[in-house]
This record gives sequence, structure tokens and C-alpha cells, in this order.
Amino acid sequence: MDAVAGQMVGGRYRLARHLGSGGFGRVWSAEDTVLGVPVAVKELGLGHVPPGERQELLVRAAREARHAARLRDHPNIVPVYDVVEVDAAVWIVMRLVEGHSLAEQLKMNGALTETRTRAIAQALLDALSFVHEADITHRDVKPANIMLTPSGDVLLADFGIAVDRADTRLTRTDLVIGTPGYTAPERWAGAEPSGASDLYSLGVTLYETVEGRLPFPRDEPLAALRTSPPPPRHAGLLAPLIMRLLEGDPARRPTSTEAFALLGHQTNKPPTKPGNEGSDETAQVTISLTASEILPQVVKKQAGEGALWGMLLGVPVYLFSPSELLPEAFGIRAAAWGVTFLIGAVSKAVYGLFLGRSATSDVITVNHDGFTLTRNDVGRSFTIEWSTVDGIGLFVGSIRVWFRGDSVPTPDWLREHGIRKSLPDGSLLVYGDDHAPHIPVKRLHEALRTFAGARYRT
Repeated sequence: MDAVAGQMVGGRYRLARHLGSGGFGRVWSAEDTVLGVPVAVKELGLGHVPPGERQELLVRAAREARHAARLRDHPNIVPVYDVVEVDAAVWIVMRLVEGHSLAEQLKMNGALTETRTRAIAQALLDALSFVHEADITHRDVKPANIMLTPSGDVLLADFGIAVDRADTRLTRTDLVIGTPGYTAPERWAGAEPSGASDLYSLGVTLYETVEGRLPFPRDEPLAALRTSPPPPRHAGLLAPLIMRLLEGDPARRPTSTEAFALLGHQTNKPPTKPGNEGSDETAQVTISLTASEILPQVVKKQAGEGALWGMLLGVPVYLFSPSELLPEAFGIRAAAWGVTFLIGAVSKAVYGLFLGRSATSDVITVNHDGFTLTRNDVGRSFTIEWSTVDGIGLFVGSIRVWFRGDSVPTPDWLREHGIRKSLPDGSLLVYGDDHAPHIPVKRLHEALRTFAGARYRT
């Protein structure tokens, strides 16, 4: 029987909203009714598995989930809280992550910069080193299993739990969990999963992140045993690390410690151990608003619009009131005008209360390469790199950019991203304060001052 909203799982978790589906089953947002907190619940789907193999798969899946629960304290791993077995099905309860996957990020915006990819590499190497230290292998490292949060966190998810018809080879004696194009070639040749196979999958993921394409075709899972991938063109100093991770022979791949060294001196740090503090190095700043910050902005904007419309509608009331029938016509007409003003402001403010509860924040990510803006109200996102601009500044809370002569965006690009306003000083207004919710100017000022350097014009 298919799960439905409102259904209780294990007598504790109430399903709320369907978040996504795959060959492995469905993921729901849910409420932990004991603690009163939101969680994510994944249902392991077994509809495509032969009946004789389902029990073995259930046992393996439950074991993998319990392994993942042991890793919950690492800052770059999505924590698993519980494993519930109900009616020959496994439900995995984990943290509900706000954000989107690296796969979604690549689909929306294409390849990432070397700097951003380096930060992702460091986070994932730290997480995988912690995983391997616990004698666990992930078995399915890929962009779809890497979550990016609005605050800039990078989180590894799905520890070999997801089982997809297209992604899995399953027999009674052997279970391979992996995705063609990402899984190490020795796995498809029958070798057991290992830390080296996870690191190969990381190499494919980093290659795709910085290049926008896979190093080998999906339909040739053993290609890495026969040839080397084309060297990445946009990886910069990351290229040596990526090429080593993509070695066809697992014995030639670096260990996690060696991989950290290949990242270079600036990000060379030991893998996180239980109880260790994370690095204080700031790779980027991600700015967004909480729900409590969004609501007042939306209400204020709606009330202001309502007041304006109330004033405009009050003009004919004032001008065309039957003054000959009213001894004190001026005062009454003025009062009528005021009433329309108040009605407009109050009604729109009330509407803003409802609108604000479902409003989402814009997100601005600023790093040493440039900045990325995501307008959640219209679903647009774009990146502007520092190498393309002569200057950037704030104008009445809005972002204005002076592009270099050979880097001025095309009219089609400007239309696509809703950028229409040019200022007299030659800059383009790429983000305005004419809508709510709007990113706070103070946070934006600090981020631009930190990362834009001399390009930031205060």
C-alpha cells in the first residue's frame, strides 16, 4: 500500500509532504511526534526486487542505516536518527535538510568554479575519511547524494541505502549499489566495495562539478580500466587530485590523507576525528533570511502598496462626494479618503501575513571567485565572476555592477534574469530592493567587502 500524507510510521513519525521519488522509493518530510521536530523519512522501495531476494535486501539496508547512524556527529554527513522496519519495509529517519543537491545545482547553473569545487572537495574528503575510519564504505558517492544548504554547508547523504533498478546489479549472492558513470570500475568487475572505490566516485563527482560533464560515458562502466579520462580544462590546481582519484587501478589512487595533501597547502588539514574542531577558514559567505525575518518585510511591503492604492481610490471619493448635500463636506470627504487609505493598508497587510508564511528567501553566495544570486520568487539563479567586473557596489540596498568592456552581458542574458535597469554611472542594477523579502544590506556589505577586495566601491 502506498504511503499517504498523515500516515504514521512506526507509531512515531507522521508523514507530511512528499519531497521526491526514485527507483529506491519515496522521501517524505515528516514530524517526530515524540520530540515535536521535523525530520525526513525515506521509504525503501522493493517493488522491482524479486521476492526471493527481498529479505536479504531488507537486512542489508537496515544494517547500512544503522551504520550511517553511527556517523551522525560529523558536520558534513546527513545524520540518521532512526531505522523503522514495518510490514517488511524499511524506513530511514534522518535530518530534514534545507537546500538542494549538488546534482540540482549543476542542472540549474552548470559547472561550479574551482574555488567552490575545492571547498566541496575538502568537505567530502573530510566526511569520507571519517566514514572509512569507522570501517564503513558509502558505495554511492555522486552529486545527487551531496546536499548544499543555504548557509554553505556540504553534506554527504545516502549510505548505500538507495536501491535503483537502473543503478543496481542484484543477485542472491552479490549486491552492488552504485550508479553507472560514478561507480569505480573494479566494483562492476566484482570487487568488494572499499575506501578506494568511494574515492574514485568522489573523483568523478569533482570532475563533473568543475567541468559540467562526466569523465567517462555512463554506458561504459569499465572504461577507466582501459584508458585515462581527458584532463579537466577548468579544474586549475584541482586537476592533479582529480586525475589521481580517477585512476583505474585502486592501488594507485591516493588515500584520504594523500588526497588532502593534493588539495594544496591552503586547504591541507587533517581529516576530522570525533571531537575535533572544524576549520575556521572561510571559503564563502551565504546570505539568506529566516522565516522570522521574511514575514515583517512582506507585511510592510504589502501594507505600503495597499496604502498607496487606498489613497488613489480615495481621490474620486473626495472629488465627487455630493458636497451640496453635506454642510461639512470637506471634513466628511477627507474622512472618507482616510477610510479608503486605511482599508487598503490593513487589507493588504493581512494579505501579507498569509503571503509571508509561504515566502522564500533570496540567496546570495559570495566567495573569492564572485557571487551567485538565486531569486527564489522567480526561480532564477546566476553567477557573476570577479574576473568579469571592474567594480561592484551597493545603491540604496541594491547591487550594482560595472562590467568590463569585453564581459558586458548580452541583452538575452539580461532579459533572462530580469535585469533591466542601467544607472547613469554605467553600472547595471543586478539586484534591486523593489521586492520582499530582500537580503539585509549590512550582511551584504560585509560579504562584498571581504571577497570583492578593491573591486568593492563603498
